[in-house]
Amino acid sequence: MDFRKILAKSNSIDIETCLPYGLIIVTNEGMISWVNEKFLEDMSTQRDIVISSHIDIFFEDGFAAIERSVESGTKEYIRRGETKESFEILAKEVDYGYVVDIRKTSSRPVKHSIGVTPQENSADKNKNNLIVKISSDIKAPLQSIMGFSQALLDGLGGAINEKQEKYTKIIYKNSDDLLYLTDKFTDLAKSEMGLIEKDYKVLDVVNHIQAVVKFTEQLHKGETVEIKFEADPAIRKTFHADENGIKFVVQNILEAVLRYMDLGNISVILSIPSTSILEQAALNNGLLISFVCSGFSLTETELNTIFNPYTTSDVSKRFIARSIALTGVKNVLNSMSGQIWITSEVLKNTTFNVLIPIHERD
Repeated sequence: MDFRKILAKSNSIDIETCLPYGLIIVTNEGMISWVNEKFLEDMSTQRDIVISSHIDIFFEDGFAAIERSVESGTKEYIRRGETKESFEILAKEVDYGYVVDIRKTSSRPVKHSIGVTPQENSADKNKNNLIVKISSDIKAPLQSIMGFSQALLDGLGGAINEKQEKYTKIIYKNSDDLLYLTDKFTDLAKSEMGLIEKDYKVLDVVNHIQAVVKFTEQLHKGETVEIKFEADPAIRKTFHADENGIKFVVQNILEAVLRYMDLGNISVILSIPSTSILEQAALNNGLLISFVCSGFSLTETELNTIFNPYTTSDVSKRFIARSIALTGVKNVLNSMSGQIWITSEVLKNTTFNVLIPIHERD
C-alpha cells in the first residue's frame, strides 16, 4: 500500500517523515497493518514487533476506543498497557479498516458522559472500588465457615447426629452460594472498571474452550447435569484471540446455569457464524459458541432484565446471582468487540449465543 496517496494528491512529499505525530492503520479486526516512524519513536519499539499484532496488546481497550472515536467523531484517550502512558487518538474509518492519529499526552483528561456529572463518575468508580474491597474482606470468613463445616461433615470434630449433619450441610450450602455471589460481584465491578486482564495470543481456540468446559465440569462433579461438547470440523483451530477473555466468558456462562439447574443437559456447540451475524456485528471473522441448556428456561421478564443486575423487578435470589455473572460476561465481551444474546422457550430450553472475534495469523 502506498500510504502517501491516502494523505496527499501527490506523493512527491514524504509525508511519513513530516508528520509530527504517530499514525497507524488498523484492520477491521484490530490488527496493526502499518505505522509511521513517529509512532515507533513514541512507543520505543520496532516495526516488526508492531506489524500484524492486535492493537489491544499495546493499549488497554485500544480497538474499542477506535470504534468509539469513529462513531462520535471525537478524540478518545487510551493507556499503554505496559507503561500506563496516556495517548489521545482520533480515528477515521476507511475501506480497509481505520486510519488512526495517535499522540502521546502528559495526562488523560477526565471525560464525562452527557448528563453525567463528575461527581457521578467518581461515585461509580468509588462504588466499584468499594465492592472489590468489601468482597475480598468477606471471602476469607466465608471460606473459613465452609472449611469448618466440611471438617464437621468429615467427622474431624467427632461424631455428629443426623440433625446436626443436616444443619451443617445447610450452613455449607448457604456459605457456598454467598461466596459465589461475592465472587461475581467482584468480577462485575472489575469488568466495569476494565480490570479483567487480557491475554491476546495465538492459540488453539477449539482445544482451549474444550479444556475450560472440562475444567468447569470437574468443579461441578456429581451434579445431575450432563455437559456435551461439539465443534464444527470446518473451524480453523488456530486464531489470535484473548485467552483470558474466552475462559472468563465460557466458565461464567456454564457456572451461571449449572449452579441453578437441577436436571437436563448443556450442549456447548462451536460453529462458524453466518455472514448475516458477522455483518450485524461488523466483524470479518468470528467464532459462534452456543450453550444450549435443555430443561432450563427464562421468563420474558427475566430475558428483558438479565443484563441489568440493578433492576428493581421482583426477581429471585437465583436470578440476581445469574444476572450479575452474565452482566460481567457481557462487559468482557464488549471489551473484546464480541456479543452475547439469549433465546429461550418456556419449560423447554435456553440458548446463550456468544460471538467471539478472532484474528487469523499466518
